[in-house]
Amino acid sequence: MEKFLKPTFKKIVTKESKETPNVATMHVEKLDRGFGQTLGTSLRRTILGNVPGVSAFAISVKGVAHEFQAIDNTMEDAAELILNIKDLVLSADTSIIEADEVYELKLVSKAGTVKAKDIEAPVGIEVVNKNHVIAETSKDKALDMTIYVMYSKGYKTFEDNKEFVKEVIGEKKGVIAIDSNFSPVVRVNFNIEEVNPGESRVFERLVLEVETDGAMSPEKAVASAAAILRNYYNPFEELEVVDLDEYFVEDIAEEPVDAQLAMTIESLNLSVRSENALRAAEIFTVEQLIDRPVSALQDIKNLGEKSKTEIIQIVQDMGLSFKSE
Repeated sequence: MEKFLKPTFKKIVTKESKETPNVATMHVEKLDRGFGQTLGTSLRRTILGNVPGVSAFAISVKGVAHEFQAIDNTMEDAAELILNIKDLVLSADTSIIEADEVYELKLVSKAGTVKAKDIEAPVGIEVVNKNHVIAETSKDKALDMTIYVMYSKGYKTFEDNKEFVKEVIGEKKGVIAIDSNFSPVVRVNFNIEEVNPGESRVFERLVLEVETDGAMSPEKAVASAAAILRNYYNPFEELEVVDLDEYFVEDIAEEPVDAQLAMTIESLNLSVRSENALRAAEIFTVEQLIDRPVSALQDIKNLGEKSKTEIIQIVQDMGLSFKSE
């Protein structure tokens, strides 16, 4: 039987990814046909909905009884203040912080612009977006506030949190429940690419793009989702001991592919016109050639339709593919 290839993981580092550390693109390959969709769908759903994080679920402000009240010496009313609190980004040290335990953050403001960095957080919880504006005040101690937070997962409405407040805090006057989004993940996209189109056995590449709010790295979010899924699959492995390790092999084609990528354009036996056009475009190796979508060939000067067809055919014959659009 044809053996499975052990999939390999690679983080794609670009200039853009260095400038935006909360966004990461990851590749998993070579996957047998269908496994890209299987892994991509399960990972995306788990990353979006089940990776835990820290969020506020209630606040109390001295002198404020409900969410529609104006606040003395503060530009924002209670409703606007709540919206700003909901945009707080908090991270947790899980070696210290316990899931579903209630923690209190304190804020006693000074006159002027009140920012997230002014919040006093307990050990194990850190404010990430320190320059986030909480309020504008005209007097010291205009805001004397407690922010109730916990480490959990998913999304809870203020109605859900009202019941939770009653359970854990009681009927304490002035505690206002708010919506909670515990997920540190902002966005997850994935797509499937064919690694070697045209061959009898086509392998897939899962391209996963993850963006977080900064409370957690994209890599940790993916690793957390994988750990969650692994724990769900564990009971099935207990049905019977099945050893399939011998059916998974390393990708022995990896080294030849690297050699192919290093090949010069001159070694491809292209027509003189095609070769000259690629050199003029400063494309000297196969790696430089395929590190662009196939549509980019039309932007190369003096490269006609016949030459483009010739180049595409040679790339396919080598078992390679152009960069996805």
